[in-house]
Amino acid sequence: MREGHSSLKILVAEDDFYGAEMCKSALESNGHEVLVTHDGQECLRQYREGSYDVVILDYKLPVFDGLKVARQMLLSNPEQRIIFLSAFATEVLADAMEELNMVVEVLPKPFEPDALVEVVENSP
Repeated sequence: MREGHSSLKILVAEDDFYGAEMCKSALESNGHEVLVTHDGQECLRQYREGSYDVVILDYKLPVFDGLKVARQMLLSNPEQRIIFLSAFATEVLADAMEELNMVVEVLPKPFEPDALVEVVENSP
């Protein structure tokens, strides 16, 4: 964990196995507790069973996409911090989020593990 940062409980939804493992490894090596899910439905189920400081969502997820998952989370907890991972143009994702009146962060893919840790540990 980087100096001055407390441990965070993080829920990750990423359907790409290698991407999910990279997120988990990078965050755990910095002292954070990480639970990985691989589709939107599984992510929502885990979210309802726990409490998370940060939720990291892939934009394109099986079953429920990342926007649908985020919408459900924000209905129950408008203060939930959500970070989207997306290979899509940031503008496209920003337009979709604006439509839903969502305030979330976006980390464009591909990204380095250190960039993910930096975004997670530096709240907006």
